[in-house]
Amino acid sequence: MYCSNCGTQRDPASRFCPSCGVASAVPPTQSAPTYPPTSRLTRSRNRVIAGVCSGLADHYGWDLTIVRLILVLCVLFAGTGVLAYIIAWIVIPEAPYELSQTGTRY
Repeated sequence: MYCSNCGTQRDPASRFCPSCGVASAVPPTQSAPTYPPTSRLTRSRNRVIAGVCSGLADHYGWDLTIVRLILVLCVLFAGTGVLAYIIAWIVIPEAPYELSQTGTRY
């Protein structure tokens, strides 16, 4: 592989030219990892109170009923469920609005 700046031959795995020191582009075989678009924890808009339980269920792939049942059990037995829910309500951002892909006609 040759340097695009000075034209000297260089190692394809190196990021810089040994002669002129110009950075080269990343080889096409190396690409940045892609992450699913739902990798961020957000409060869901499908909600009863603030969307904390449905956001957790959507993010981790859990059943929404089980998440809500765990919250009720934490409120009844441990007493920390309400405080944890309020903190999660404040800390977890709300999910952005999504545009429908159904294609409406005007």
